[in-house]
Amino acid sequence: MGRREPRFQDAVALVTGAGRGMGKAVAQRLAQEGARVVVAEVSPELGASAAEEINAAGGHAMAVAADVSRSDDVQGMFEQVVSTYGRLDILVNNAGIAVGKPLLEYTEAEWDRQMGVNVKGVFLCSQAAARLMVPQRSGKIVNFASTSAFVASSRPGVAYDTSKGAVRQMTTSMAAELAPHGINVNAVAPGTVATEMTRESVSTEEGMAWQLARIPLGRLAQPDDVAGVVLFLCSAEASYITGHTFLVDGGWTLF
Repeated sequence: MGRREPRFQDAVALVTGAGRGMGKAVAQRLAQEGARVVVAEVSPELGASAAEEINAAGGHAMAVAADVSRSDDVQGMFEQVVSTYGRLDILVNNAGIAVGKPLLEYTEAEWDRQMGVNVKGVFLCSQAAARLMVPQRSGKIVNFASTSAFVASSRPGVAYDTSKGAVRQMTTSMAAELAPHGINVNAVAPGTVATEMTRESVSTEEGMAWQLARIPLGRLAQPDDVAGVVLFLCSAEASYITGHTFLVDGGWTLF
């Protein structure tokens, strides 16, 4: 058998929150499959480190520092993409935060920050990406929702759950609007993934046991488990799929 051609050879992909965790795994996998990857990260140090790792492994990556909740940052980020590559084929809206507090203790500022990154950030980046993709009549947008878009979080998190529910519906609405332009919009909804964000919840034997008891497959997800689904949704194999949110949860939401 001959060597398989990379799925994303010379495609330009922008991944937000790509300095660590699931975003980094997605960026690495896209680069391994031939994409030119823009590593967008609010932390310049994390972004630069992730891009350097990709380049050292033989891929092609460029780091851009940006806070996706700020329109000026998003505009500047996309200007860099256009000036460097002249196009954008794939956008992965991975950047997100989790401010977990009881409802009665939540402040307005915390609510605004949660919505700013998780919802406004997806909107701003998707709008900017669509402005590039519509004239091309092609493009893939993959958003990160969560099992919390379907069921309540395992910890107090009304703002987080609301933000991810909004991402799920935004995915549906954007898909309907952009489909006539040849653009696919989908989302993934991870369960508990072994990343920095979830470290605290599984840091004790009791916490880990509680998580595993809820997961029929009996293990936490690894970032690559989610990255594989994202790459499928970005690929030609998923060209007839749009507007859907794919649960990647080991069975968490089965019961």
